[in-house]
Amino acid sequence: MTSVTIGNSVTKIGGSAFSNCRGLTSVTIPNSVTTIGHDAFRSCTGLTSVTIGNSVTMISNRAFWSCSGLTSVTIPNSVTKILDEAFSYCRGLTSVTIGNSVKTIGESAFSSCTGLTSVTIPNSVTKIGERVFSNCTGLTSIAVEEGNPKYDSRYNCNAIIETESNTLIAGCKNTIIPNSVTTIGGGAFYSCSGLTSVAIPNSVTTIGDNAFRGCTGLTSIKSKILNPDNVLMGGRVFAEVDKSNCTLNVPQGTLEIYQATPQWNDFVNIVEVPFIPGDVNDDGFVTSADVTAIYDVLLGTGNQFDNTADVNGDGVVTSADVTAIYDILLGN
Repeated sequence: MTSVTIGNSVTKIGGSAFSNCRGLTSVTIPNSVTTIGHDAFRSCTGLTSVTIGNSVTMISNRAFWSCSGLTSVTIPNSVTKILDEAFSYCRGLTSVTIGNSVKTIGESAFSSCTGLTSVTIPNSVTKIGERVFSNCTGLTSIAVEEGNPKYDSRYNCNAIIETESNTLIAGCKNTIIPNSVTTIGGGAFYSCSGLTSVAIPNSVTTIGDNAFRGCTGLTSIKSKILNPDNVLMGGRVFAEVDKSNCTLNVPQGTLEIYQATPQWNDFVNIVEVPFIPGDVNDDGFVTSADVTAIYDVLLGTGNQFDNTADVNGDGVVTSADVTAIYDILLGN
C-alpha cells in the first residue's frame, strides 16, 4: 500500500491504524478528523508527505514515531496537544512549523530528529515535557516567540527557559546559558552530541537528572560556580561525557572543593581559571567588545555576565563601568 484515502466522515484515526505500513508514501488527513491516535503511523518509513487537516486537535503518543522519510511537517493551528514521542526518530525531518494554538508539547516529542536545524515555540505553548529535543544533533537554533506567558529564550540564548522558575529545560549545541538561570532541568542537553563547550554560570543552584548525559562531543566545561558543594545535583548529570578528554575549568581558588565534590570530581582535568577584571564577555581578553557588552547590559539586550559587568565593583552596572574598562584598556 503506497497511498490511502481517508473518508470525510472519519473523526478519529485509531491507535496503530497504519503502523508499520512501510510502503505508504503520502497521506492526507481530512478536516473531519479531530484526533490522530497513538502509534497511528508509527514506523511508516516510506512516508514522505503528510497533510494534517485543520480540525485535528490532538496528535497522540508516537503517532509519527520513526517516520524517517518525512522532511517537513506543518502542524495546523487547530492542534492544541502534541503528545509524548509524537515525532520522535523522524530523522529526515528538517523543518517543523508548530501551529499557534498548541498548548502542550509532550516528553521527547521531537527527540532524535537529527535533521532538524531550527525550531520556534509559539507563544501559545504553556507545557513542555522533558527531553523534547534530545538527540537532535543538528539543532542550532531554538527560539520562543515573544509574549509567551510561560517560557522564553532570553538574550537569544538558543534555549527554552521556564520564565518564572528560571529553569533551562531544553538546549542545543549553540546554547549560551544566561546568568539568570538557576536550574538546568532534567535532560536539558540529553544526547546533545554536537555540544563541544558550555559555560555554567554561578547563578545555577540545581542541575537535574541526565542534564548533560550523552554529550559525547564535550571537550570543555567552564563552571563559574564558586561552591559546587552547594549545588543540588541530580543523577547521572555528566554520564557518557568523556571525563578524560573534557577539561573542567573552574574559578580561581576552587580547585580543591571541585576535586572533593561528587560528579565534578569525575573529571580528570580540572583547571583553575583566573578572573580577568574588565573581561565582561568572558572571552579571556579585555577589548572594545567588552565595552559593547556593558552597553548591551545597560540596554537590557545582553546577558548579565555573572556581574563581571560591574567592573568598578560598586554593586551596580552604570556608565562608570564603561569608563573603568577604558581605564584598563589605556593602562590607567
